[in-house]
Amino acid sequence: MSSQTSIQAFIQILNSQSQLISLIDWEELEQIRSSLPEDDDEEIAEILEEWLQTASRSQLLAAYTQNLGIISDKSSIDVGKNLGIAKSKSQTPPDKPSPSSKELLDNAIKLNSPLSDKQKFQPTQ
Repeated sequence: MSSQTSIQAFIQILNSQSQLISLIDWEELEQIRSSLPEDDDEEIAEILEEWLQTASRSQLLAAYTQNLGIISDKSSIDVGKNLGIAKSKSQTPPDKPSPSSKELLDNAIKLNSPLSDKQKFQPTQ
């Protein structure tokens, strides 16, 4: 299983099952997000998997494991034909570099975190 598959499975939780994540866990994810390595997908995947191991996150771990299975099954069916999840094509233009896993994870956390909403609406002093 590739580290990119692991990261994608985690991002799917953020995008479609974020209600499973408590506010305390969102706070931890925000801290993790700010300290992720720039270009080391393997280390990012390890950090995320370690974070999921806490007993209080058993639902998240189950969803993550299920997502891993779905992604792995889809990628093994049409190797070389599936360009993305659900056969989606890359939204990145051919002449531009693809966003890094850190960037994708960062954006998913920002987009789905209830903490981001609070930060957006807090007046700056």
